[in-house]
Order: sequence, then C-alpha cells, then structure tokens
Amino acid sequence: MASLFILKTNKMRNSRKQGGDPRQMDARFNSTCHTCGKPIKKGEQIIYLPNGKHAGHLACDEADYRNSLASFEDEERYNSQYR
Repeated sequence: MASLFILKTNKMRNSRKQGGDPRQMDARFNSTCHTCGKPIKKGEQIIYLPNGKHAGHLACDEADYRNSLASFEDEERYNSQYR
C-alpha cells in the first residue's frame, strides 16, 4: 500500500513540473496580453499560462505567478513529510 502512495506522489510531482503550471519565459512571438490587452513583443519577459494558453506581461501577472509559486512550495513541503 505504501508503494502505491509513493507511486501516486511521484506521478503528481512529475506531472506538475511538465503540466499546466504558469511559468516565466521570453515570448517566442508577438501576441497580446490577456490581462491588459496591450501588445507583447517577441523576446519580452512574460508569464505563460499553459492551461488557458494565455500570455501576460510580467508586470500584469507577476502577483498571480508568485502566489502560484508559493502554493507549489507549500504543497511540496507538505508532501515531503510522506516520503
């Protein structure tokens, strides 16, 4: 039973890293910020939200991105007690 729990925990951890978590990156092409509607230029630092396929300026979405990182850290700390 314990090995099943570890297997599920590892799957969750791996899927989170590969999945739909927001991430900071350079824009690969010109687009529009989903928050303010202003243009995003290729090469500009953005927050990319893969689940909705949205991109936003760093200034527009940084607070949400930081909250997500804090949530992931809390989850990792909580799950680490069961390893």
